Amino acid sequence: MEQVEKVNWNDDRMDRFAEQVDRRFEQVDKRFEQVDERFDKFENHVDARFNRLEDRFEKRFDALQHSMIYSLAGILAAFAAVFVSANF
Repeated sequence: MEQVEKVNWNDDRMDRFAEQVDRRFEQVDKRFEQVDERFDKFENHVDARFNRLEDRFEKRFDALQHSMIYSLAGILAAFAAVFVSANF
């Protein structure tokens, strides 16, 4: 008879422990939801800043490309002028 009481007593303790663990995990899940919201806000902030930075880089590379094209055109014109002057 003593064995049966021990088993019931242990089962009740395990059930209470399981309930406590479930409650704790619910609290942890709520905290993770809050953390997820904060990460989403931060991610949106970083995305917006990165997009602005990306636009600035694109403008600068476009300006650099135009400068390189004008420089190449100037160099070719100078070579053409030297070639024409050397042949006359």
